Amino acid sequence: MPIATGPALGHTQQVDARRQFKQLIDQPESDIPLAEAALWISAEARPEVDVAHWLHEIDQLAHRIASGMDGSESPLAQVELLNQGFFEREGFGGNEADYANSNNSFLDSVLETRKGIPITLSILYMEVAKRLKIPAKGVGFPGHFLVKIEKDGAEILVDPFFRRILNQDDCEDLLRRVAGEEASLTPEMLQPTPNREILQRVLRNLKLLYIRDKGFEDALACSDRIVDLAGDNLSELRDRGLLYRELECAAPALEDLERYMAFWPQNPDAEILSGIIEELRSAVQHIH
Repeated sequence: MPIATGPALGHTQQVDARRQFKQLIDQPESDIPLAEAALWISAEARPEVDVAHWLHEIDQLAHRIASGMDGSESPLAQVELLNQGFFEREGFGGNEADYANSNNSFLDSVLETRKGIPITLSILYMEVAKRLKIPAKGVGFPGHFLVKIEKDGAEILVDPFFRRILNQDDCEDLLRRVAGEEASLTPEMLQPTPNREILQRVLRNLKLLYIRDKGFEDALACSDRIVDLAGDNLSELRDRGLLYRELECAAPALEDLERYMAFWPQNPDAEILSGIIEELRSAVQHIH
């Protein structure tokens, strides 16, 4: 399915959305507002997205769910009431029927349709929980994404895609489904994921969808922001360089790929990339 990105964004709108995103991610890790940053990802792709409007919608969503809760309950009871509000009354859940639709990666669309993929549903769930004073963190589980609530000594795992609380056996079953019968659950798999890595994962999902549909300019925009989030991430430098090459931008492609090779000269793709680098050097010399 081709990605529908709406009318072409004006340059000013793109620059503003990117500037807003950059300001948010330049904050200390614990201060990065996930929902707002995710909404600016949407706004760069689609000019009709009103970030302030959708942040207000999240506030209202949390307010509606809070009306059915009593702060005196145990942590488990609070999470169960949050789940009733989020999943049953508000209707959020995984878009199993159309998982690869790019709209699942845009937080405004998830708010509008009540359907999404694990990571966007988890971001929204965490943001609602935060407004209800329930401490929630994202967990980059292999092949999936979960939310962990740690409160008053309790540790509760929630799967917003499948709308349920998970126990140890559930986590092991989920792991075997995505990684094979021989996979073993380790404590590291359930550790919280930093906000910057969560946003990288949103952007990587989108990048893959854009590449699938040969939307290389949009994929490059995702790659740029991943580099902003991750610094000199080796795999992302390589990917961005190859995207520049697809767009016939030889000089920046050469810069990224040379940096990648300098950091990791013995990488598995070294022979292929060396040939591409020579091709790009020739192209740059021809231009000059």
